[in-house]
Amino acid sequence: MKSAITKHKISAKVEPCAIVESDPFPDAENRINCIATAAYYMAEARGFTPGQELDDWLEAEEKFAKRKGH
Repeated sequence: MKSAITKHKISAKVEPCAIVESDPFPDAENRINCIATAAYYMAEARGFTPGQELDDWLEAEEKFAKRKGH
């Protein structure tokens, strides 16, 4: 069963994704998609200024890992 993913475009403090309760451990593809989406919105919030792409990705990964204590 594929998990439902909701992309949130709120601010630079966006949560990577909301994963449905029935699938708290997404597969690798969903994990990458959530992190990429969050990193994109962080970059957008800072005007896509070059040179911070890795920082955006790492911050998104950290937020994803911390969701619900995972």
